[in-house]
Amino acid sequence: MLWRRTRHRHAHRAPLRSRLAALAVICSACASPSQPLDGSTAVILEVIDGDTVVASLSGITERIRLLGIDTPEVARDGAPAECGADLATDALSVILPIGSRVSLRREIVGRDHYGRILAHVIPAGSDRPSALTMAERGFARAMPIEPNTALSDTIERAVSSAKSARRGIWALCPTSDR
Repeated sequence: MLWRRTRHRHAHRAPLRSRLAALAVICSACASPSQPLDGSTAVILEVIDGDTVVASLSGITERIRLLGIDTPEVARDGAPAECGADLATDALSVILPIGSRVSLRREIVGRDHYGRILAHVIPAGSDRPSALTMAERGFARAMPIEPNTALSDTIERAVSSAKSARRGIWALCPTSDR
């Protein structure tokens, strides 16, 4: 199955996306006290796929979506896995092993429409976001989503380099850049 682009195909929805992003910024200011702040530490409990983990933050279990990347989708709801999904999940499991401590660096919008925390997840003892490592190793493509785009250019360059070198999934999977 081709790795398909699933976002930003409907230009006519751009005004709606802008309004939703503004609403999310407003809502994130009203977040519950359990919502982690920038620099929070967490413990990885599970790696869901190549761009989503489950972590414990002060005893609260949260799903966290890595900012700036997209990885092939794992099999879900009867749909088959996209090419490279297992490789991307395994790669993130090596970067963020279960039980490891991480810090979270958030940007403007704190949660996505699925309720996941949006953050740069940084392994303890490092200053390198795991999304950037995934991009450099060839297990992700860049997916900047306004307004959370602080590392977009850096991630784009890492993906471009990985594609050119045919690292990770770029060596194995046909792609679609629609």
